[in-house]
Amino acid sequence: MSKSLEEHAENWDLRHEDFNDNDFLYRVYEIMRTSAPFVRTDAPFLGAAPSVWVATRYQDCYEILRDWGHFSSNWQRFADQPSVDENLMELGRDSVISLDPPHQQTIRKVLNPYFSPGRIKQLEPQIRAVTDELIDSFIEFGTGDLGIVSRRQPGTVFFKHILGMPVEEVPHYLDLVDAAINGEDLEARTTAMFELSQKVRDAMAERRVQPPRDDLIDALFAAEIDGEQFPFEDAVANVMLFVQAGLDTTSNATSFAFHYFGLHPDERDRFIGRPELLPTAVEEFIRYGGSVHGIHRTVAEKVELSGHTFCPGETIVVNYAAANRDPAEFSHADRCVLDRQNNRHIGFGAGVHRCLGSNLARLELQVALEQVLSRMPDYTITDDTKSVFVGNSVVRGYRTIPVEFSPGRAGSKSR
Repeated sequence: MSKSLEEHAENWDLRHEDFNDNDFLYRVYEIMRTSAPFVRTDAPFLGAAPSVWVATRYQDCYEILRDWGHFSSNWQRFADQPSVDENLMELGRDSVISLDPPHQQTIRKVLNPYFSPGRIKQLEPQIRAVTDELIDSFIEFGTGDLGIVSRRQPGTVFFKHILGMPVEEVPHYLDLVDAAINGEDLEARTTAMFELSQKVRDAMAERRVQPPRDDLIDALFAAEIDGEQFPFEDAVANVMLFVQAGLDTTSNATSFAFHYFGLHPDERDRFIGRPELLPTAVEEFIRYGGSVHGIHRTVAEKVELSGHTFCPGETIVVNYAAANRDPAEFSHADRCVLDRQNNRHIGFGAGVHRCLGSNLARLELQVALEQVLSRMPDYTITDDTKSVFVGNSVVRGYRTIPVEFSPGRAGSKSR
């Protein structure tokens, strides 16, 4: 049943069917931002707590993300609190996203070399080749689905060049991640999450008996933390995190970019004619697309923020997407401004948990735009009703983006 903007703002439930309308959701966020610094919801996504606070203003979100001492990522410290879901207890373990310093920084030092700017830059030819191969699957027909590129490119790159996992498994993993995040109810999501966990565990068990490679999985196997070998189950938890983040978040940001240009041919042509816009446009699509709509923090110590007192054990959802549309921080916040300057978005988070894969995500989005717009420069969306948008989820984006364009030749590379 549909609700009014005010009803949604009073008790925000991101999984509500109304939020398949993206513009409607951001109007709700506007009301939430103006009504109070923090609002309550008794329908938090992912079942992390029966009732939580929600932060939607940019400055509050930025401060919470930076202040790990008061707003902890390590919800396992509060396992006896009602704010912790038993399913999360089973799946969390010591993944880098669910820990605080100094332990979090120790694990991150093991992972950092595999996401360094230099190492990621070396992957550009491989990312370009993957993108071209996906485009080749439909470019000769003059019609196609850019959702194939946005959805498959990040997963293929991540599996092949970061994790060293079989590329042919990417579609199955995509389906499992989708079901784990977007399943119709908690039981369906939990079932999919455990199936995903078991699949990752089995794949990593096979890798343990294979010759070592220079990839992230072997780095976890070889890691020593405080003089002890990194536990296998914790390695599984971290790869689970990377599989979900590497397959879903970047693909959604790319899908927003493709969809925007498909509906705005004037902006598409301006972008093609001004290649110097590429760096600012990539940042703007990450800000404007808002593919991630929240991450949980648990209050570790009593703290006051923006006149509100938080107590230990309470949960707060930091809403990246709402913060990135805050007019107090961004002029024309609800417009996509390709040449936006001083774009201090928090699409990759902030503080010690700032996204480990941000360099890779930027490059994947950059290459996707370059290859599609150089090989299909006149593509348009002629019937947007056929685009499939998943909007009632913490991770939001387009699954299908049907487009028309002048046919090209498969195997014809633009660079």
